[in-house]
Amino acid sequence: MNLRTLFIASFVGAGLVAPTAAPAEDDTGYVGTIDPSAFRETPRERDRLGATVDPAAVRMITPGIDKFSIYRLIGPPHFNEAIARRWNYILVFPSASGSEERLRCRMEIRFAPPARGRYNVTVSEVVWQDRSCAERVAAAG
Repeated sequence: MNLRTLFIASFVGAGLVAPTAAPAEDDTGYVGTIDPSAFRETPRERDRLGATVDPAAVRMITPGIDKFSIYRLIGPPHFNEAIARRWNYILVFPSASGSEERLRCRMEIRFAPPARGRYNVTVSEVVWQDRSCAERVAAAG
């Protein structure tokens, strides 16, 4: 078993976030926070194309994972990088059915403050703008 397989296996089966606003839960055990009010539409956001990613990679972003692991899974944030406690992404998911239609999603990753004397900042919550996006990630598990 290679290192990449071990890394991925360590996150499979974990839920994505603890519910806070409006949880989306299905029979796979996935729970995602849905909060459209957390997102503002700006000209900068509308102009971004987003990054095409595998929903299974996004599902691995769980509470406790660090910022460096997120870079390896889906790349750098599209907004609010650096010392911000929130990273925002525009993600594009390929169609599950193989059609040309793709799903464009807004996702915000919220970070817990680092433990005293430590730099390692970890995820506390993942928030979705639309329920359909959270459901698409849940279906990838």
